Amino acid sequence: MIMQAAVARAEGLAVIWADKSEMTYPWMWVMDHGEDDKSVNRQTLQRNIDTFSLSPDLSGVQATLHDQEQQISISWNNGEQTTISCLRLAQVIGKALDDNQLSQASDKVLWDRESMLNEIPSIEYQEIAASEQGVLNWVSQIDKYGFCLVTNTDPSIQGTTDLAERIAPAQRTIFGTYWPLSTEVTHHDDTAYTTDYLSPHTDSTYYHNAPGLQMFNCLDYDAQGGESIIVDGFAIAEKIRQQRPDLYEVLCQVEVPGHYKEDNVHLAAQRPVIKHDRHGDIEQVSFNNYDRSAFLLEPTKQALFYEAYGEFNRHTLDQSNWIKIPLRPGMALIFDNWRCLHGRMGYSGKRYFYGCYHDKADFQSRVRTLQKKYAV
Repeated sequence: MIMQAAVARAEGLAVIWADKSEMTYPWMWVMDHGEDDKSVNRQTLQRNIDTFSLSPDLSGVQATLHDQEQQISISWNNGEQTTISCLRLAQVIGKALDDNQLSQASDKVLWDRESMLNEIPSIEYQEIAASEQGVLNWVSQIDKYGFCLVTNTDPSIQGTTDLAERIAPAQRTIFGTYWPLSTEVTHHDDTAYTTDYLSPHTDSTYYHNAPGLQMFNCLDYDAQGGESIIVDGFAIAEKIRQQRPDLYEVLCQVEVPGHYKEDNVHLAAQRPVIKHDRHGDIEQVSFNNYDRSAFLLEPTKQALFYEAYGEFNRHTLDQSNWIKIPLRPGMALIFDNWRCLHGRMGYSGKRYFYGCYHDKADFQSRVRTLQKKYAV
C-alpha cells in the first residue's frame, strides 16, 4: 500500500505505488474526497465540500507526498489547499480494505461438497458473554464461514435475548422481534410451523430489507429427526459462475418477486437470486421457491430463467453440499441469511426453538467497531 510518488498532471493526481503500478485520479474527485479540516467535519465525519459548486476547470498545480504520514497535500489553481491520505487512494482501487468492508471476499471460506469444512465453526457462550473480544471472535466466524454454532447456551427466552443482544437489538418483522418456532404456533400460516421437511431456502424474500442474520436457540427437544440444514449459497453461486456463466448472468439479472400473505398482511418485494456489491463481489443470495410470486418473461428468457433457477436448486438439494446440525437444548445456531440457505429435516415429536433476526447493517456495524477496537 506504500506510495512511492505523487505528481500533479493536467489530467489528475498521478500516483506511483510501491509495486510500480500507477493510477491517475481525476482532479474533481480528489477535491471531492479531501480529508483536511475544511473538507470534512471532524465531529460528524460528514463531507463539508459542496460537490456541486466545484468548477470543471479545477486542477491541482502541486502535489506533495509526506512519506511519514502517508498524506498528500494538494495546491489548487483556485488557491485552495487540501489533503488526502494514501490509504483512501489505495482503498478505492482495491489495494487496501475499503473502510466499509468487513473483509476481503478472498478471506471468506466457501464450502461445498468439494471443500467441506472439517469442523463446524463454534464458540462457547461464556466466551461471548465474558468480553467484547469474545463477541469479535463470534461475529468473525459468521463473516468468514456464513454461520456459527454457540454451545452451552441458556435454553430459555431470556437466554436467547441475552445472546442475540451481544450483537445488536433484534430486527422486528411480521413475526415479531423474538419468536417461537414450533408446531404449537398457530397465528402464522407458514410451512416452518409444521413437522414437514423444509428444503434449503433464504428467509424473507418478500422484504426489501431481508434480515441479515437469523438465530435459532433450541429450548426443548423430544423428537425424532428435525436436523437443521445449512448450505453455502455463495459457494453454489461461485460454482455456477465457473461452470455455467450464461446461467449465472440470468441469476444476476432477473428480478424474482416474493410474497407473504395472511390476514391483514401482504408483503411483496423482488430482487435477483444473486446480487453483487460495488466491488463486484457476491453480496447477497436470495432463493425461496416456497414464497416465489408469479411473473412472466418473454418465452426464450422464461425458459432460460427456469434452467438457471433449476440449476441453483439442484445444488441446494445435493446433500453432499449440506451441513446437518442436530440442535439440542444448550445449542444455538446463527447464520448469515444473505449467504446461507437453511432448511430442516422432517421430524416427529416436540421441537421448540426460540429465535430472532438481525438487520444486516447492525451486524456489519458491530463487526466494524469491534475490528477497530481490537485493530483487526
